[in-house]
Amino acid sequence: MVLGISSIAFGQYKKGSVEDKLIQMDKAWTFAELKGDKKAAGALIADDYVGTTQRGEIEGKAKYIASVVPNAHMVRADEYKVTIYGNTAIMTHRATVEGVRNIQFRSTHIWMKRGGKWLIVAHHGSQILPPVE
Repeated sequence: MVLGISSIAFGQYKKGSVEDKLIQMDKAWTFAELKGDKKAAGALIADDYVGTTQRGEIEGKAKYIASVVPNAHMVRADEYKVTIYGNTAIMTHRATVEGVRNIQFRSTHIWMKRGGKWLIVAHHGSQILPPVE
């Protein structure tokens, strides 16, 4: 199994800042997904998590965790943008997936700090389609 996660735009936030920590957590989430580590992936999302998949399906935490299985994809993430609003952060980024599926997508994650811990409460992913000629 080949696993990989990188970020080109990672250096735009000061090391140790909240934004930097959230990007690190996002990378850990992706790594857990690629490994099929349901426990690690589930630990980063809230119990009331709502996700919208690239297929437009809505999923809660249980459905999401059930979908986490090991795979051989390589994922490179870049173009991170993180904006903090008190105990809430909105994160967007682009990801390039190589392996069985070769696609690019954009994600939006809503993080909330609850009980001193940042958790993903909402996620939306959209595939980046080639330009229409």
